[in-house]
Amino acid sequence: MTLTSTTNSIASKHTFDSYRRFIQNHYDGLPGALTSVTGLLTGHEALAGRLIRPNAFDVRGCRRILDAACGNGRYSRFLLRHADPNAVLTSFDLSPRMLTRARARLHGNRVSHAVADLTRLPYADAAFDAIVCGWVLEHLPDPRLGLRELARVLQPGGKLLLLSTEDTFTGTMCGRLWHCRTYNRAELRKVCTECGLRWEREMWFSPMHRLLHLGGIIVELRRE
Repeated sequence: MTLTSTTNSIASKHTFDSYRRFIQNHYDGLPGALTSVTGLLTGHEALAGRLIRPNAFDVRGCRRILDAACGNGRYSRFLLRHADPNAVLTSFDLSPRMLTRARARLHGNRVSHAVADLTRLPYADAAFDAIVCGWVLEHLPDPRLGLRELARVLQPGGKLLLLSTEDTFTGTMCGRLWHCRTYNRAELRKVCTECGLRWEREMWFSPMHRLLHLGGIIVELRRE
């Protein structure tokens, strides 16, 4: 199956390795430093808390949690807030500077940080029982490269909260800003199934996001 995606012009003009270096430098630099500010302006800093909570993506009872491509720690702080006290959070990002920003935001010994690539994760099979992966598949030439790795490190029956930019008007605008692709919802669902991840339920930041079809693709997946 060929996945239809809208490819940002910068991504299309680079090899994957050169584009990956571009993205790493992009987030190491000023755009990455501004993610906290842009998150406040768009409301995503607060909206993240609507996804990770007991009646949404519930991490209670999960002992080993992975924040994949954690960025500035936006989702990590909610994972730590709602996870059990004995849960351990592992976070990684391709950008060392984003990890520095995440460390400055998070405190305590329940979270570890590492520089890593989503397509080559340095973790054992079935190492985690819950994963959050936000806004990173867009930077891959094929989402299977990341989805198969996420499925590999997720234990059978484990849950994955996946967030990805959708091929809508607002998604295309975000793609231009962050130099990333957008994906078709129905086709991404088929690819997730192909990679051993069951499309459990779609989620939205708010009823208004659902009504206007805003906020991108947000879905809870389960490892088959």
